[in-house]
Amino acid sequence: MKKQKIIYKTEEYEEMKKFIIVLIVVILLIVGIYFLSKLVIKNSAKELTYQAGSISTEVAIVGTMLNNPEKEYYVLAYDTEKNNAVAYKTYATYYTSEQKNAIKIYYLDLNDAFNKPYYVTENSNPNAKKIADLKIKDGTLIKVKDGKIVEYNEGIDNIAKKLKVTEKKD
Repeated sequence: MKKQKIIYKTEEYEEMKKFIIVLIVVILLIVGIYFLSKLVIKNSAKELTYQAGSISTEVAIVGTMLNNPEKEYYVLAYDTEKNNAVAYKTYATYYTSEQKNAIKIYYLDLNDAFNKPYYVTENSNPNAKKIADLKIKDGTLIKVKDGKIVEYNEGIDNIAKKLKVTEKKD
C-alpha cells in the first residue's frame, strides 16, 4: 500500500499562498521597472553634452572673502544689475592693467544669493573687522591684508580715487 501525503489546506495556508504570490509579482514588477528605466536613461544619456566645470579666481563670496591665498588684495563689491556696474568693472580693469604692482582684485556680486544677507542700501558698517559684522553697500572697495579688513571705501568717486583712475585727455 502506498503512503498518501495528506495536505490540510487551512485558511492560513491559503492566505500565505496569496501573500507569496503577490510578493513575487511586486518583486518582478520592481525588477522590470528598474531595468526598463536603466535602458531609457542609458539611451537618453547618449544625447547629453557635458561641460567641464571651472573655478573662478576673480569672483569672491562674502563668507570666504578673507580666506584668499594672496597676502593682500582688494574685494570690489557691487550690484551687477545696477547701471553703474560697468563703471566699477572698468575701474578695476584699468587699475590692474595700468598700475605697476597692482594688488589683485576679487569681484563680489551683491546679487549672489550667498552675498545678499550682507547687502544693505543704508547704514553700512565700514568698521567691520570680521564677516559677521559686515554690512556692504553697492559700490564698496574693501582692502584685505593678512586675512583682516584694513580699509573700506564706499562710492564710485572714492573707489576711482583709490584705484587711481584718471580721465584721459586728448
